[in-house]
Formats: sequence, structure tokens, C-alpha cells
Amino acid sequence: MSTLAEIELAVPHLAADELSYLERLVHSLRVRKAKQQRSALDLPPLKLGKVLKPLSTEDDLLEEMLHDSRD
Repeated sequence: MSTLAEIELAVPHLAADELSYLERLVHSLRVRKAKQQRSALDLPPLKLGKVLKPLSTEDDLLEEMLHDSRD
């Protein structure tokens, strides 16, 4: 069995202990995969180069983002 369709056809014919084993296997694989997922917070900081113009209290970044003309 190598495809989901083949597995779905075989499941109704499995014994209770085989179904139990299959459930435990799927659960353990799901837990292992969930532990592998990463967040952006896990990534190291990026070096984007030097600052061209430091931010000041006069900068209105929200206004700039809302009215960006680069559409």
C-alpha cells in the first residue's frame, strides 16, 4: 500500500489490534510533525544592511503604508 486510496480500501479489513496500531502510528507521526513546525520567532535576526535614514518621531509609518503609491 503506497497511496491513500489503497490504505482506505484496506482499513475496513484490518483487525482491531491492527487498527489500534495504525491509530497510534498516525498519532505519533502527527505529534512529530507538529514539533517540527517553526515560527518566524525561531529564525535568527536578518542583516539587511545599513540604515539609510533613522526613524524619528515625525515619521508616520502607518500613513505611509496606507497610502503607498507603488500599487
